[in-house]
Formats: sequence, structure tokens, C-alpha cells
Amino acid sequence: MNSTIIRSALLALSLTQLMRAAPLPPEIENAEALGENKEAWHATLMPYADLKEALTADRYTSSYAKSLNGTWKFHYVNWPKDRPEDFYKPEYDVSGWDDIAVPSNWQVKGYGTPYYRNFGYTFKIDPPRVMSEPPRNYTAYEERNPVGSYVKTFEIPENWEGRRVHINFDGVDSAFFLWINGQKVGYSTNSRNVAEFDITPYIKRGETNTLAAEVYRYCSGSYLEDQDMWRLSGIFRNVTLWAPNEVAIRDFTVVTDLDKAYRDAELKVSAIIRNSGKERSKSKQLIVGLYDQSGKPVPGVSGKVTVDALDPNSETTVSVNLKVSDPLKWTAETPNLYTVVLGFTGDSPISSRVGFRKVEIKDRVFTINGVPVKLKGANRHEHWPDSGHTVTREQMIRDIEVLKQANCNHVRTCHYSDDPQWYELCDEYGLYLVAEANVECHGMQSISDDKQFEKAFVDRNVANVENFKNHPSVVIWSLGNECGRGQNLRSALAAVKAIDDTRPTHYEGFGIGGGNPADIDSRMYASIDEMKQAALSNNLTKPFYQCEYAHAMFNSMGSIGEYNDVFDKYPQLMGGAVWEWMDQGLWNRRNPNRIYLAYGGGFGEYPNNHYFIHKGVVFSDRSPKPHYPEMKRAYQWIAFDAVDAATGKIKVKNKFAFTNIGKYTGTWNITEDGKVIQSGEMPALDLAPGKEKAMTLGVKNIQAKPGAIYHLNLTVSLAKDEPWAKAGYDIANGQFEIPVSRPAEVASEATMKPLKLEDGSDEINVTGEGFSVSFDKNSGTISKLIEGNTNLLLPNGGPKLHLWRSAHRNDDDYAAGLWSQLGLGTMKTDVLSIKADQVDDKTVRVTSSILLTGNRGFTVNHTAAFLVCGDGSVTVDNAVVCSDTQVNLARMGVRMLLDKRLNGVAYLARGPMENYSDRKRGSDIGFYTSTVPDMMTPYSKPMENGNHEDLHWLALGGDGMPQLLVQALGQPMQFSALPYSDEEMDPAEYLVDLPESSQTVLCLGSKTLGVGSNSCGPRPLPQYRVYSEPAEFSYSLRVLPEGETNVREIARELPPQNRAHPVLASRDKDGNVELSAEGDKISYSTDGKLWTSYSKPFPLKKAALLSVRSNAANGQSIENSVHFPAFVDRRNWKIRASSYQKNEGEPEHAIDDDNSTIWHSSYNPQVNGPHDLILDLGEETKIQGISELARNDSSNGRANHYEVYCSTDGKSWGDPAAKGSLPNEDSRQTIMLKSPQSVRYIKFVILDDHSNGDFGSVADLSIVPVD
Repeated sequence: MNSTIIRSALLALSLTQLMRAAPLPPEIENAEALGENKEAWHATLMPYADLKEALTADRYTSSYAKSLNGTWKFHYVNWPKDRPEDFYKPEYDVSGWDDIAVPSNWQVKGYGTPYYRNFGYTFKIDPPRVMSEPPRNYTAYEERNPVGSYVKTFEIPENWEGRRVHINFDGVDSAFFLWINGQKVGYSTNSRNVAEFDITPYIKRGETNTLAAEVYRYCSGSYLEDQDMWRLSGIFRNVTLWAPNEVAIRDFTVVTDLDKAYRDAELKVSAIIRNSGKERSKSKQLIVGLYDQSGKPVPGVSGKVTVDALDPNSETTVSVNLKVSDPLKWTAETPNLYTVVLGFTGDSPISSRVGFRKVEIKDRVFTINGVPVKLKGANRHEHWPDSGHTVTREQMIRDIEVLKQANCNHVRTCHYSDDPQWYELCDEYGLYLVAEANVECHGMQSISDDKQFEKAFVDRNVANVENFKNHPSVVIWSLGNECGRGQNLRSALAAVKAIDDTRPTHYEGFGIGGGNPADIDSRMYASIDEMKQAALSNNLTKPFYQCEYAHAMFNSMGSIGEYNDVFDKYPQLMGGAVWEWMDQGLWNRRNPNRIYLAYGGGFGEYPNNHYFIHKGVVFSDRSPKPHYPEMKRAYQWIAFDAVDAATGKIKVKNKFAFTNIGKYTGTWNITEDGKVIQSGEMPALDLAPGKEKAMTLGVKNIQAKPGAIYHLNLTVSLAKDEPWAKAGYDIANGQFEIPVSRPAEVASEATMKPLKLEDGSDEINVTGEGFSVSFDKNSGTISKLIEGNTNLLLPNGGPKLHLWRSAHRNDDDYAAGLWSQLGLGTMKTDVLSIKADQVDDKTVRVTSSILLTGNRGFTVNHTAAFLVCGDGSVTVDNAVVCSDTQVNLARMGVRMLLDKRLNGVAYLARGPMENYSDRKRGSDIGFYTSTVPDMMTPYSKPMENGNHEDLHWLALGGDGMPQLLVQALGQPMQFSALPYSDEEMDPAEYLVDLPESSQTVLCLGSKTLGVGSNSCGPRPLPQYRVYSEPAEFSYSLRVLPEGETNVREIARELPPQNRAHPVLASRDKDGNVELSAEGDKISYSTDGKLWTSYSKPFPLKKAALLSVRSNAANGQSIENSVHFPAFVDRRNWKIRASSYQKNEGEPEHAIDDDNSTIWHSSYNPQVNGPHDLILDLGEETKIQGISELARNDSSNGRANHYEVYCSTDGKSWGDPAAKGSLPNEDSRQTIMLKSPQSVRYIKFVILDDHSNGDFGSVADLSIVPVD
């Protein structure tokens, strides 16, 4: 026939097909259609040509394996009805189709839209259907159920003649149909376990074969794949042909049972033999042998068993038990592997790596080989930023290397079965796995009780266990994640137990205690106190595991050190897995002019969960985030304690379970301001697991220099190469301050040059030799800092009080909303006073008193005293008093905006990566250098970052620029030096959206809010919070000439200290004002005329501008002003409630000035809401609002929606004076009335609470008076 006619006919066939809507296959929306013609689940295996090949245990290099990875033909549609229905037919022309790489996700290749969901479905919830019409704003409205049609041709190797041919799809998301040479082979769902088909009846040997796969984005199984990840589709794992014999080992199970002494073992091997042929098989001998790591047979460890003749398409099970004398044991610390080989005489054998280990729970303690073991690790998704869910073997190895280098011994395979290669690599490198099944229905947990899904729950768990049962790295089976606690899970648990009773089981959703049928009690994001309670509980009988904790979203993961302190303290706590290992960023390169590492919504998809996908210990490319050194230090298996650091007396504890640390090298050094001045090797570290010993290092007497700080630094490193790191890699570190420091010397005024003071109407100028300092009277701070002709400050860039930050996502839930409500980033500045005094010819003092006014009545008094000296130094003493002491601030400090040419940084503080008060254990104090751009941590969403704790001093410089030296005075401070301000970072969606930097932004603080893990977990612990309590801090600024190289020595010298200090003024709950100033005498005036010497607190009830003065012993004095609003006198108040819980929640607790007590509505018996408190002020008072403080121990009863009523007689209330909703926070909230009112009675009505429990609770209730 003419070729043109053939092409025309094929084109007509294709057009006809496209014109007809293709019906949806019924399997797609059938929850019980788990697969068609698939092979039964079994252990990962591969036949090999001979023993030599089998001993490699490398499935992909077997003579009987052929990869189909590579280029396939591909066609994509958004709707199943538009798919090319007959594409699988051999005559169908696909030559015009696109090429696509397999394995890959088609969204990564530009087809369709990636979604990110934490949980919740991207299609309309209508189980088991996935094609129901969603809302129009859903991306799935247009992309209802995308279908990818794949075609691949292949040939069968000649040496496979006479053998069966199977095909394995290691991962296809979410369901697919398979055809070979136009014949339907079968159907599969469950995207994370191997789909295996016997394609022998469909292939043509010696010819080209055509494979067609039709892949659906959604199927009924998608309801069980609601994991916290990018939702991506396609053939994303390996596709492999392989060839077993007609009579072959279909499955095998290896159990290594240790005796009571955990010395000798019994190797139990069972195998299922199947005859897939058409003829009855002959009787055969199955031979089992064990081989050591060098490939040599282990003497005396071999056996054989007769396999009787089998009828066609039948199978039988045989077993061999072998005694093994004292084999090397497998643990994550000692991943000793043997190879077991099974095969028939003269036939192709199979093989598997084997590790001798035994998992047990003894008296609530998790053990490996009889030894208590702590699991310290992370949850790991399969993801790479360039390829989505397609992860190569090399990338898996990189993950393991970086995990092991962080002292991790554990990974939870969240929340599905991983690529089979992952388990092989974890066996080899040594990681304890919690192997989780591909089951999560977080967005509709009732499915766990839906009978039509029971088969799927069970089947996915059976697949997980059968596939990976022979891996020593798997120590716990997990049934899934966040699926509720329905009967389907209990059915799955029974199925898992029936297959394998050698490993404990886990499922967090069962809860803890008597209602948990699994073997391990588990929680997500339990607080440290909750963990302690679980450990000490007499009602719990199982070990306790934190399957997720220390949520690492963006700038976060606070207090992981405290968590691990508790893990180590209590034997009942078996450890935990950080959520999660890496950011799941996905490159969006669809617009070449705006390329970014996307999170939810980054591809325009809806619905999405936005930022929540970036929460790793490492970045998406596995480069370390600042979280990484913190995890490494918290997880390290060697602990140090300094008995006497100055003389080198220390204690070393070996926290390993199976390793004598004598195999490692220990070194030490002494640093002076970060510079090594002594060093040496530790004595031999020969120390058995769990043991501790004292040792003395060869530390020589330290000749301390004035102003220098000294540290003893300890390091243990690898003495030889390990598979996961090179020799010399540090595995443990410790740092201890040495208390030998001498007081810093104070700069002498004798050599200083005189200063000139000019006090103008708008500006104060102080001029010295080669420098000048100017103060703007309208802002109350420095406006110019000039060396030569160069002003280091930008306009309006002098030090100003800075109390907020561009919110970390952890801040959002409990603090950032309040910062916005109070207007902390946009406070109005009023200069109450600014005064310049020529103290002497070499010293000028400028004192400013500033009132910062935010929203909702929140005010801040900031007094700054600037002492300018003839050497160019400017000492700045700060006193800060807030009108409300219960606000969670981001920081207490100041900010400066500097010339961007000051882009080089040298500092003596914690580093080199950013650190915070609750995430600084892994950041030692030292001398570090960097650049301002490199000081910025590249979180994909810009936010406050780059903080460094325990600052002693820093210097900023640049080409052609003077240097700015900043010294912390009194106590170490915190700092950041970044190219962007909080105001620039806050609105930016991605790093690419930031403008070109125009400044260096320097923040200095006396305290900075910790990072916590509150986006999904606890807030910062109380000691790491910054409350708006009275605060004092001091620092100095000094401009040094360009090229000054002696900065470290200069920084040891303090500026002149003969200065008075600003007065810190605060008012207590009784209305008494307390004044303090470091070592100075104090006087005050309420009218600016009559001054009174201060000796004790005095009452001040009315609104007043209080003038205060400190007088130093040298005659210097500072005068500043503090604004106090009218005092709220609560002594005559009374309160009643609609109900209260007796002996716990009395209404008086809401006005008792004790924020640890609460009013709580009655819950025993239950009294339904609304719930209200009625406050009697005792007399008519003019107010502009009320303030409410929620309980700080839980969200139970915290007011959500509320109404406020006012009355003069307690009877007539009228319409609400205010109404709205409050955030779920324990910071004081201010509720402003529609207009000021004179009232005596106030009714606060809680309409509903944040716990959805129909409760009401209040820790404190007060008023906002009109001044």
C-alpha cells in the first residue's frame, strides 16, 4: 500500500479518536480497584547469572535486568475525555508527540500545574470520586484530572530466551493502565510501591515491542495520598524489565534471631517457590549460603532444602534455618552486612544483604541487640528542587552523607514507601528507619472508618512490609500518617503483625496510653514538659517517640538542644524525628525573567498552603541552613563537661550505644578573642559506650590580656575515612568560657583632642580631630557620623529603637499579629527633650527623651544618653519603658542605616551562621569575617534573619571607607548586618523580588526573640522571649580610619566610663514609680520645677511627664523625661461571671494581678456559652477601651469572637460598644471602643473560643483609660 495512504489513514484514525470524548475508566473512581493483573507483593529481589554477580547484590547490573529509563514519547491532556484513547494500538502514530524523560514528574517538565498542599485535596472531596466539579477558583476546575500517555519501544535480550519477562514500575503517580503491543496488561494504583506485571504473554522476542502507559493524576487512591508535599504526577521512579525463570523464587523472608546473650544467631530463611510455566516442574534443591563482606562463604553456614515438583501456576513455601556463631552485628553505628544467596543447583540465584540485629522493647525502653538506643533524626521526603519526586541514587547517597555528618542515626520515611534503593543504602551506611506505609488521608480522616477503603489501607501496609521486610535498617513499621483512628487502621495493624512480629509498630494517630493498639506511644510536636510527663507517667507502658518535632520552617527550630537533653535523661523516651529534613522548594523556571525556588502558590495553583513547604534542616539543594549545626551539636554522641577549663580538667562521656570512641581523634585549643593561642591532642579516648571519664589536657597557664575573652574548645573527629565523611571530619564539639579574663582597660582622656560643641535650633554638632557627630533634634538621635569627609550614616539612619521584625512564619501565630495591631513598625516619634552638655573640653553628652506611640494605647519611653569623646567614640546608654509589660516583642534594641559601602564585617560573637537565643548551641563564640550580602540567610521567603548572639564587638568596613567599630558594653549583645531592612523584606514574596540593596542595615539588641517552632509546635520557651519590661543596654560606636588593622586590640579597650546613666523609670501594679540608674544618685520632678531626691518608690496615679535626673560620683548628670499615662487603680474593682469552675476558675482571678491564674467558665457541670464577665469599676470612669490577656498554658476557652458592652448602672447595656475577634495568643490584646465612654460596668462576652469547646477563660481583664 502506498505510504501516503497509510499516513492519511492513521491521521484520520487519530482525528476520529480526538473528536470522540473518551469515557473515564471505572477503575479510576473505584476505591476497591487496587490493581489488575499485578504480581503479588514480595521482597525486593533480582535473579543473577551466577554467584559472582549475585554477591554484588546490585539489581540494576544483573544480566537479567534491563532499564527502560530514558526518552519516551509523551502526550498530555487536562481532562480524561480528551486523551488519545487508542494510543496503545501499534498502528497509532505517536511520532509527532513530545519527548519526555522517564523517570520524571511531568509538571517539572512543563506540563500541567504543580500543587503544594500541607493537607487537603486539590480536587473536589467526594470519595471515591475525583472528577466531581470543584469550585471555579480551583486549578482542578480546568485541569480536572490530567492524563499523561506514554509510549516506549524495547527489545528483549537474546540471553533471556526461555525465561519469563516481568516489568517493574517503581513509582507512578497516581494510577496507570499498561499495554504491551496493543494488548492490555493491567492496571495499578498506589504510587509509592512497585507495580510489577508479568508481560511474558504479550512480548515478541526478537522484535521491537511497544509499551503504552496511560497515567492519571487522580484516582480513588489519591484520597490516601494526602501527604505534606508537592502533588506531582507521572512515571517518577525507575522502570525495569527483568527475567526470572519459569520456576523461580517469587518471595523470600530473612529473619536474624539472636540468642539471649545477643552473641550467636539463627538465620531463618523462608522462600516461596512458584512454577509459572505450563508444565509440571521437577523436584529441585534450594541452596542457601551466607557470605561475609569480602564475598567469602561463612564457614558452616549453608543449607539446602528440597522443593517438590510443582504443578503449573502453583507455588510452595520452604524454609532453612542456619546457626551462625557470633556474627558481626548490624546497627546504625556498625552497619555490618553479610550476603545471603538463594538458588537452585545450576540455576540463577537471588541475593540480599543481611544484617544481624534484633529489635525489642524492654520495660518501656527501645533496644537494638539488647542495648537501649535513642533515635535522633529527621523526617525525609523524596524530593529534589530540579526534579521533584525523582531522586537519583547519587542524590540519595548525598542525603545520607549529610544526615550522618549531622550525627543523625534515624530517618522516618514520611509518609510513604521510598524508592527501594533507599532501604539498600540505609542498610549499607547505617540508619534506623521508621518505615511508613503510603497512607495519609489528613484532609478527610473519616476515610479511616470507610469500609470501601479498608482494602486499600491494608494493601498499602502489606506492600510496605513485604517489599522491605529483609532490610536491617527497618526497625519499626509505621501504618501511615494523620488518618484518624478508624477501623481500617486496626485492620492494617493486624495485617502487619501477621506478616512480621519481629519489629514494633507505630501509628501516631492512635494516641498514647491504653487506647493505642500499636507497640509505641507517639506524639507530634509535644512540648518538653509533655515529654517529661509521658516519661514519668505510671499509666503508660510503652516507649514514647516524637514522630515529628522541632518544626524547621524557614527561620525556626528553636530549643532542639533542650529537647535532646530530655531525650537523653529519660530511658522511656526513645527520641524523635525533626520535621523535616530539607526544604521542598521546586524551581519555577517558566518565566525566564523571574526564576525562583517556589513554595505553595508559586505556580499559580489553588488551593495551596503557601510557605509551609519550606521547613527543612537543610535547604532544598542540601546545603546547610543555620539549623544544621544546631542539630549536629544537639545530636552529637559525645558529651563534654568542663571541671576546670583554665587548667584543662574536663569530663568526656560516650553516648554511643555500640561504639568505643577510642577509634576517634580528640583535639583541643585555647582561643583569645577567637584566635588560637594554645592547642594539643586529648589523651586517648578509649571509652566504652555509655561510660564517662575525667581527663586533663595539656593547658598551660594563660597570661590573660585586659579586655580579652578566652575559651577552651574541644573537638572529636574521624581518625580515618568513613563511607559518609573523610578523616578529620568533626563529629563532636564543645566550648567553655575560661574565667581568667582581666577587666578591659579604659581609654585615657589625656591623649584625646578637644571637642567643639555647636547647639543649633535643629541640629547639635560635635566636632573633633578628623571626625564629627551630629544629632537631629527632630528625631532625637545621631544624624551624621563623619570621618574625614565620609558620613557613614544614611539620611535618617541614626540609631533608633527597633522592637519588631519581618515575621518569621513561626511568629505569625502568636506574636506578629500583635506587632501589627500595636503598630510597632510604624510608631509615631515625639522628642520630649534633647539636651547637649559640654562635660569638659574632651567630652560632650547629648541626652534625648523620646516617646514612641503605637496603636491601641501602646507607648514606649526611650531615653538615650550619647557620650562623645575626643577619641571619636560615642557611648550610648539606653533606658526603655513600655506602657504594657506583657507584650511579646521581637527584640529590644536599636537599628542603624549605614552606607552600603560598609559591606565587610568582622565580629567577635557566635557564628559563623546565624543564631538565636534558642538556637545557638551549635554556634561557638569566635572571631569571624564575612560580607554583608553573605550575612543574609537565603530563606526563599525574605524575612528577618542573620542574627548573631553574644556579640562582644563588630567592625564594618569597605574599600575606600572608614571602619565603624561597635562594642557591647556591660553585657554581650546581639547583632545583624544585612543588605535589607525589615520593611523591605516583609512584603517580598521571594528573594528575586527584593530590590537592589541601597544600604547596610545594622541591628543591635540586648535581647532577641527566639525562633521556636510555633508554625507547627511550641512557641519559644519563656526564657527566650522578649517581654516589654523595662530594659537597659549600652554600646559604643567608634569610627576608625580606613585600613586600620589593629581592630581586635582596639576593641579590647573600653571608651571613657566616667559618665552618668539615664534613669530607668517603671510603675508597679499599685501605681508606685521605681527609679534606677547604675550607681548614680537620682532626683525627680513631676512639674519640671520642684526636684525631689529619690530614695524609695513613690505614688504617681495621674497622667504625667516625669522628669528624672541621675548624678554620677564624678559630678556628671543626665536629665531625661518619661511619660506615664493615667494609672488604672484596680483595688476597688469587683467582678462576676455567668459561670465559673469552682476551686479553679473563679472570676476574681481575672483582676488579681496574677497572670498565672484564670477565670474559667464551668465545665463540670458544663455550662454552654456565650460566657461573660461583668466588671464593676467601683466608680464612673472615662475609658477608650479594654485590655484582655488570655491564659498562657493552653487555648482552652481563649476568646475568639467577642462583644463588649458598657453601662453606668449595671442594668442597661444597649448595643455593643465593640465587637470582633481576638487572635489565639497569650499576649495582651487591646480592644478599643467605638468612641470613649464614661462607664462603671463593663461586660465582656465570649461568643466562642479557639478550642471549639464552648468554654470561656481570661487571665486578666483591664481598661484603657482616657488620659
